[in-house]
Amino acid sequence: MQLKDTKAAAMELLSELPIKKPRKLKRSDITLIVLSFICALFLWAYIASNIASEVTPQFRDLPITVDTTNTQAERLGLMLLPESAEELQTLTVTCTVYGNRAAIGGLTRSDLEAYVDFDSDIMDMTGVQTLPVKIRTKNGAPFTKADITPSRVSVNMDHYTRKEVPVTDAEHPNLSTNEEAIIREENITYSPAKVEVSGPSKQLAALDHICVNINDTEDLLESKTFDSSEYTFMDAEDKPVNGAAFETNVGLFSVTIPVVYSRTLPISVEIVNVPDGFDVSTIYKRLSIVGSSKNYSLPGYGEDNMQITIETPHLDYKQSLDDLNSYNTYSIALSDLIPGKTVTRSFPAAEGFESPDNITSVTFKLDDADLQTETRLIKNSDIELQNTNDRFAYDLRSPDGNTQVTLCGTAEELAMVDSDDLKAYVNLISKTEKGNTAVKINVTLPDTVSGVWVQKPPSLALNIKAAE
Repeated sequence: MQLKDTKAAAMELLSELPIKKPRKLKRSDITLIVLSFICALFLWAYIASNIASEVTPQFRDLPITVDTTNTQAERLGLMLLPESAEELQTLTVTCTVYGNRAAIGGLTRSDLEAYVDFDSDIMDMTGVQTLPVKIRTKNGAPFTKADITPSRVSVNMDHYTRKEVPVTDAEHPNLSTNEEAIIREENITYSPAKVEVSGPSKQLAALDHICVNINDTEDLLESKTFDSSEYTFMDAEDKPVNGAAFETNVGLFSVTIPVVYSRTLPISVEIVNVPDGFDVSTIYKRLSIVGSSKNYSLPGYGEDNMQITIETPHLDYKQSLDDLNSYNTYSIALSDLIPGKTVTRSFPAAEGFESPDNITSVTFKLDDADLQTETRLIKNSDIELQNTNDRFAYDLRSPDGNTQVTLCGTAEELAMVDSDDLKAYVNLISKTEKGNTAVKINVTLPDTVSGVWVQKPPSLALNIKAAE
């Protein structure tokens, strides 16, 4: 009973709701529905036909990308010469691509990239090759259907090679010195002194050396080392070489700029072992330095002197250099001067000094036009033994008991010397062992002559034995 009562109540409630009864379609309503369906069908067909249709957009003035990375050209060791790359950078192409509207209808110039194909037609040869130009999207997808003008370009290729190049020059426009100091350009040193350069063989053949550029600004008083990462590739005529395609194994150079203090001085010599009373100025007047084309007088004894440039890289030695009036680092013993013979001495540099003139030796010549030599005899018994030792007995030996002495001088002065005027002695201070030895005879000339000297003092055999 309860279920029937509930159903009746529900039915009564529904009957009271404002629900419209369905209206019977009129003819005009049916016509409107059919027309709407036909319009929708035509619209769908139009859209479908346009999306699937082929389009041919054209793009002008596309730049060409040039890159041999990971291409057959790179695997063959080929690279593009810089001048050829520069020409391609100014070249553009016109491109027409083909495809349906759905695929390419929205393309713009920024979506496309023209490039030289270094894979398909490349040959293992240097020189000019003609390679195709192709089109791809910026993400690397190629276009198989496209017309490109120009469709091929000429490229100049060369093999990639290596070369060791010396570092020989430095540009330093902002380095200066005071008026007394000099930058010795020819002595600039570099580290490293050689660099390995890689690049096209044709351009490497023109590369001769490297010039380091120093941009520091400084007033130099002494030598100094600068670091620089800037440099220029140069040919044999000191003209820059385009190094855009070069690679090096060095990024930083150390360059030492030598600063020196320099003076040009006459060469002089010192005569040593001169006996008391001898007028050594007569020897200086007679001596000359033998040159390649003429002879030079010694400073103070003629105006035509041989000059040498002396330098020091040390500021501490500058005052010593300024104090010099001539340059002399060696001497000649008076007894070594013999008429008709020259005397050659090596030319060492004094401590702290050097010479850029590369003089290794100097030869001296004696003006012997009026000189003569004469031989005199001294009795061995008249030779004084000095600084003897009471533990020993000494015996000077010569074939006839006399020692020959050769004198040199003018005829007038030699005539003033008698054998009886000659005195001789032997200094035995260093002779402290028994046995046979040789000793040099020292000869003393009379005070009456000042221009005669003994040539090559003689030596005698000396026997040293125990005293009895």
